[in-house]
Amino acid sequence: MPIETLLTPEYIERCTAAGFWQNRLITDYLDEAVQRYSDKEVIVDRWGRLTFGQLAAQAERLALGLRELGLGPEDIVALQLPNWHQFAVFHIALTRVGAITSNVPHIFRQREMSYVLGFTEAKAVVIPATFRNFDYRAMIAELRPQLPNLKHVFVVGGEAPSGTISYEQFLATPWERRRDPVTLDGLLPAPNAVTQIAFTSGTTGEPKGVMHTSNTLDIEVVTLNRAYNLNENDVIFMASPVGHHTGFLLAVRQPITLGCKAVYQEQWVPAEGIDMMAKEGVTFTLSATTFLQDLVYFPELDRFERLPKLRGFICAGAPVPSKLLADARERLPHAFVAALFGMTENGPVTLVPPGTPAVKIVNSDGCAVPGAEVKVIGPDGQELPRGRDGELVTRTPQQSVGYFRRPDANAAAYMADGFFRTGDQARMDQDGYIRITGRIKDLIIRGGENIAPVEIEGIIFAHPKITNVAVVGMPDPRLGERICAYVVPKPGETITFEEITAWMAQANVAKPKWPERVEVVDVLPTTPAGKIQKFVLRQQISAKLAAERG
Repeated sequence: MPIETLLTPEYIERCTAAGFWQNRLITDYLDEAVQRYSDKEVIVDRWGRLTFGQLAAQAERLALGLRELGLGPEDIVALQLPNWHQFAVFHIALTRVGAITSNVPHIFRQREMSYVLGFTEAKAVVIPATFRNFDYRAMIAELRPQLPNLKHVFVVGGEAPSGTISYEQFLATPWERRRDPVTLDGLLPAPNAVTQIAFTSGTTGEPKGVMHTSNTLDIEVVTLNRAYNLNENDVIFMASPVGHHTGFLLAVRQPITLGCKAVYQEQWVPAEGIDMMAKEGVTFTLSATTFLQDLVYFPELDRFERLPKLRGFICAGAPVPSKLLADARERLPHAFVAALFGMTENGPVTLVPPGTPAVKIVNSDGCAVPGAEVKVIGPDGQELPRGRDGELVTRTPQQSVGYFRRPDANAAAYMADGFFRTGDQARMDQDGYIRITGRIKDLIIRGGENIAPVEIEGIIFAHPKITNVAVVGMPDPRLGERICAYVVPKPGETITFEEITAWMAQANVAKPKWPERVEVVDVLPTTPAGKIQKFVLRQQISAKLAAERG
């Protein structure tokens, strides 16, 4: 039974006629790359180096093996892998047999995985034996009795317990002697069929499965390639997890689409990552704001000649302080550094293209990408005048085709006219440039006044003693909420509440926007993709206040 989506014949015709949807599969791009440069490297990771020819051969053999297991069209297979090339091999193989890739963050544990595997009725799951001192085999063994649809468990990079499949042994089996590769030809999915279900982190409830087709994924990558003039000579660096949408797009699909090389880092460690970027001649990356901070303020950056081959570092996932962008222009003189706004549901929505005036680069998240429609609306759903803060809504060719089996979530997020509610507060200037001013749910309502944490964070971040900051609301019996700033001082520095308030006064900030409490910490909680987990900070300060009140 076909998976239900929000696609309509009219929308398909519109995106196709406009040239945004080319009806190309990732396998089409790989086949072309093999013909042009079979021996060219496509992935460098902890396991070594993989060429386009090797990737294609491994994916074809794996696809034939998957067919031997009975896996095929519209079967869902969950991939819970770190940044390893085996993820790309599986994604290509699953596409070859018409199955659906469900990429799952590697941080998910028993609770989330039980939900994801049960909700999707996944036929198979692919896991590392262990990663970051966690045994994924034991987790799946515990969950498996509750998952009657889970027929196969692939284990990568370690011993496979009884009842599971060793990926390495499976790939070493010459499946092509049992099945003719020609038998795969009729299994490829239609370009508007669901090919990926990406699960969000689920910080506001159960994880939601965001559905994408080959066409929506393709235009996401093509949009980035065109905006930043990327080509087959570029080298992409990716430390964002492939279990998240950014990592999936740039580590897996972009190098195959471009015919270029991608360099994977398992997890972001600044010194190691910068060394990899220098040695591999990395030219482009798209990562979280946290990663850019670590790179720009890395004390030994001069030892790497400030990465002369890096020509693009694009920040996404969280607002980028203006000072950080300004410092990046100085510390990374060869690179174009700018912000991008996008979501798992939409891919890139706004970006700052090269050649943009400096004032726009450091003070905006860009303008709408080709084909994207963006509006800022008020609570009544009506479009607001430019310069006013409201919710950003968007309708794009790269927009997801709905949440998997979640009509309630679809009804809440997708408007009747096809626009998607981002949940982000933003304002649009007179030139059409967007500035994200925070998540609507992160707004602090102090005595009835809406206060955007992003504005305060940008001011505090500019303090010479501060290396990172996050502002959250803390409960208050009289005002509803007050402002709490979590700050990370630079190494060797100390910072006080009085210094922060003096800085706010010096910046001529209205007093109701001043932090009323400052928590000095060594590090802020983040996801593997580098996003600050503000819900953790809100929980921490609420618990601390409750304990202080007794």
